[in-house]
Amino acid sequence: MLELARETDFEAVNDLARQVHALHVAWRPDIYEMVPQPYSPERFHQAIRERQLYVAKIQGVCVGYVAVKFRSYDWPGVVRRKVMVVDEIAVHESCRNQGIGTQMMEDARALAKAFRCTDMQLGVYPQNDAAVAFYQKCGFTIRSIDMQRKV
Repeated sequence: MLELARETDFEAVNDLARQVHALHVAWRPDIYEMVPQPYSPERFHQAIRERQLYVAKIQGVCVGYVAVKFRSYDWPGVVRRKVMVVDEIAVHESCRNQGIGTQMMEDARALAKAFRCTDMQLGVYPQNDAAVAFYQKCGFTIRSIDMQRKV
């Protein structure tokens, strides 16, 4: 289902990104602010160039996207590995609860294998109960807790 994003997917990806970004703004207004275009043209083109942005289409219509990054661990004291970080995932509001997100995560897992990754990681806000349950259904487990303090 996932394919590398193309230049023609710019508006569709931004539409999806706005839907998810609005949730982040609601949960963490101290960090996020609403913007008309979460993906600037430069950021979008760079993500495609670096093979970090993939879209899911049904009958030619973009219904979701996954943005990934790759991280290598290869210094003394850690087990050598390459990790694919799922930086963003979005499914259009009208297409949720139809198995599209699950298929996208399976495709992302296949992509991680193709890039010779040993693990996948992602971050999720704890108040996003639906996302936490979804990621657990996809086989993810909690590995750490991030903490923050204002100074």
